[in-house]
Amino acid sequence: MKLELDGYALGLNSLSNTGEIIDYAKDIGISSIVSSPLYLETESVLGRLNLEDFDVLTKTVKIDYTLSREENFENFRDSFYKTQRNLGYIELYGLMFSSAQDLLSQQGLALWDLVNDFKDKEYVYKLGTVVSNPQELFDIIDTIDIDIVEIPLNLLDQRFVGILPELKQKRIEIHTRGTFLNGLIFMNSYQIPECLREIAPVIDTIPEPKAAYAVSFPKLIKEIDKITIGVRNKRELEEIFSMYNFDVETVDYSVFKVDKPEFIKTSLFN
Repeated sequence: MKLELDGYALGLNSLSNTGEIIDYAKDIGISSIVSSPLYLETESVLGRLNLEDFDVLTKTVKIDYTLSREENFENFRDSFYKTQRNLGYIELYGLMFSSAQDLLSQQGLALWDLVNDFKDKEYVYKLGTVVSNPQELFDIIDTIDIDIVEIPLNLLDQRFVGILPELKQKRIEIHTRGTFLNGLIFMNSYQIPECLREIAPVIDTIPEPKAAYAVSFPKLIKEIDKITIGVRNKRELEEIFSMYNFDVETVDYSVFKVDKPEFIKTSLFN
């Protein structure tokens, strides 16, 4: 099972609703949750549930460039310790930098040493980063041995496809985000924001059910380990699981690729 839960939406739910999602996820074979101290109350909610059958990943806070290196070091450390407390001191599967630019900054290597200390102490199993574009990823793997990376990848945004084999040669675990483009692929042409209207014809060509083709694209890429999805309730997870198992027809997914970066920035879909 490649699906994993995005903790952001879970943090918006009640404890009982989140528990229902977690229980159903376990039943269908989902075994991974990505959280963050930036996701409202997610980690304190998750810490009240039984997560022993899940690999839990979290992220760092972001560098505050108005602060000194020492102050940011303290913020990163204290945030991680707070995450440990909120989650009940479980051993974390992964810790990722929330921003690749933070890792590439002048303070990045010192903070990387800090998180490696967490790994040495067996507080966390794998270390890595979130990236937004291939160049960020190349800059990082040229200098830092990461274990795990989270990339944007979906029917429209296929920029990383060609470099996935290289990541696997380096034994880097690959997680994806943005599978449904925050609902953009489900919109009719007249619903698509004006700034994205140029890609409406591409969205219109995606076969129905679009959700099935959207999730089958990363599912069929052998190098991808996890596909992060956000759900607000059990019913949404049931629908996505149904689409995950839908028998789609063979298509050439490259025809949906949009090569203009200005149209595939995640910020445009929010």
